Amino acid sequence: MSRLVLNESAAPATPASAKAAFYLSNDADPLLRMIDDAGRNMSLTEISNGSVTSQALATTTRTYLAGSALKIPANKLKVGTILRWTFTCTKTGAGIATSVVDIAFGTTGTVSDTARVAFTKPAGSAIADEAVFVIMAVIRSIGASGVVVGNMEMTHNLAATGHAIIPCVVVTTVSAGFDTTTPTFAGLCFTAGASDSLTFVMVAAECINL
Repeated sequence: MSRLVLNESAAPATPASAKAAFYLSNDADPLLRMIDDAGRNMSLTEISNGSVTSQALATTTRTYLAGSALKIPANKLKVGTILRWTFTCTKTGAGIATSVVDIAFGTTGTVSDTARVAFTKPAGSAIADEAVFVIMAVIRSIGASGVVVGNMEMTHNLAATGHAIIPCVVVTTVSAGFDTTTPTFAGLCFTAGASDSLTFVMVAAECINL
């Protein structure tokens, strides 16, 4: 039986034309990575997460969505990195207020992390409903004042009642500058509106082009 064993190391130099270099990064959480002959450095290790149980939210309280945290080593975010979350949310007949979901970046993977991009789910109506949210963010620039642009799309079963009085909600937001070079978690926090009884049945998270 043959096997290949890699020691953790810093990124190697760009290889010669028509060649690629593979290495195990020496981060706190090592990733299998590749550098091609154009100097493109990319992760071959999947970074993803997902919930394992339903989560009911307290109203008007910012809550970190279980399964949404993506753990990203220092200096690995790059221009064009994509962060994507998909989650399903049921609503009872209670509550009509707006809610806020934000993309939080920080070192804890908790509500202590800072909201960098926020989206408002518009007011709905006092009717039970089910919705699916897709939130996508793209790293637009990196460094001490990096910028991320995010988009939230929500569709639901009812055309003009329940989660919203329109069938599909689309909100796009661009962050202010923040430091994208430190080790970080990227995840979602949700603040349910007054009296809104929401349950998150499934959360899936993934990072692409790291």
